[in-house]
Amino acid sequence: MVCNFFKDEAGAITVDWVVLSAGVVGTGIALVVLVSGGIESLAGETASQMAGVEIRTAFAMPEALFSNDFSDGMGGFVGGTLANLIGFGEVLQLGPLETTQATFAVPAGADTATLTFDMLGVDDLSGEAASIMINGQVVALYADNHGTITTTDGGVSGVNVSVAQQYSNEPMGGGSHGSDSRATYTITIDDPGETVTFGVYSGTAQPTSEEFFAIDDVNFVAG
Repeated sequence: MVCNFFKDEAGAITVDWVVLSAGVVGTGIALVVLVSGGIESLAGETASQMAGVEIRTAFAMPEALFSNDFSDGMGGFVGGTLANLIGFGEVLQLGPLETTQATFAVPAGADTATLTFDMLGVDDLSGEAASIMINGQVVALYADNHGTITTTDGGVSGVNVSVAQQYSNEPMGGGSHGSDSRATYTITIDDPGETVTFGVYSGTAQPTSEEFFAIDDVNFVAG
């Protein structure tokens, strides 16, 4: 019919257009009837699948899991002794060749975990170092030579260590030397797994009445 329409030079063009348009409309209606059932079924399945999907409009912040300034006790740490530094407050003190550690649970799905704490070197330290450990691996060293801080990154894969020196060679402890130091560590662990164990080993040789390392203000977050 279409071919004849284009070839024919006579006749009532209105009638031809009506017939042609009716054919197109009829074909469209037939297609709608044919596919409408499938479309409705697909729409229903899509709605069912999306009904339980939660759309987040904001990203979650890392969850605070642990915080301890040692004013209320050891708070899960094993090893070391609580000590009160005049003008500073409670700290976790480490004696010669002593280790302290604590294990923190990590929420499922956490991509990173971040640990912050203050590291203190008190009194007559002359270059001795404290070893900072994550899951049994030494990730950093903190050495104090009469109040002068030296920090070393252990270069452990998946662990990022940053340190900010707060002060050095200022009196803080109970001795008469007045050569003390303090720095704040931030340690970020990628893919932390189910738990993170934080530990500090003191390399001092003298009793705590002469020199010691200590930690304070420990915070652990994951997200």
